[in-house]
Amino acid sequence: MKKLELPRTPVGIAYVAALAGAILVSLGLGAALWAKARALPAVYLVQGNDDPKVVTPGVIPDSLARDYARDFVVTLETYGPVTVEKNLAFLQPRIAPRAYHEFDRFSANLKKLVKESKQASQLFVLDPAVATVLRDGKRVEVILRTLRRIYVENALLQEARILYRIALIPGEPTRENPTGLVVAGWTFKVETPEADHAGK
Repeated sequence: MKKLELPRTPVGIAYVAALAGAILVSLGLGAALWAKARALPAVYLVQGNDDPKVVTPGVIPDSLARDYARDFVVTLETYGPVTVEKNLAFLQPRIAPRAYHEFDRFSANLKKLVKESKQASQLFVLDPAVATVLRDGKRVEVILRTLRRIYVENALLQEARILYRIALIPGEPTRENPTGLVVAGWTFKVETPEADHAGK
């Protein structure tokens, strides 16, 4: 068996020292990574403004219902001659099958109105965090207070506070509608200034 001899020249000694240093650095980094990996928690708690929620399959959480209804009604009522068709096409997969016919009729009438009058509309949800959520079995209704402004050729034609009521039901998630929620119907009522002051 041959005896291991260390080099005695300056170059050989430098080589051995560099090799030993590289091995020590690798071992140190490996130990540090192992210790850091052990310290990481298996579960992350993401904190937000809302209270903790338990999501049950088939049950629509209030926060999701509020956000979905808000996005739907804002997309529906914020349009112009250039965007109306794209907005309505975006909403089509979010309509419940039994409401397709009514939505198609609404879409056709709105497109015709916008084309003929050059009308544009903007909708703002007033304090979306306090939107009311009502439940009846799997059906959920969201009540939103909004401000709608209608323009014709950049001139303000009408401004009104409107109370929207949007009915949601769970459906099948799709690529176009990942949440699976669909709108079964909606109604709106123009609020009078007297009613608005009484509600404040």
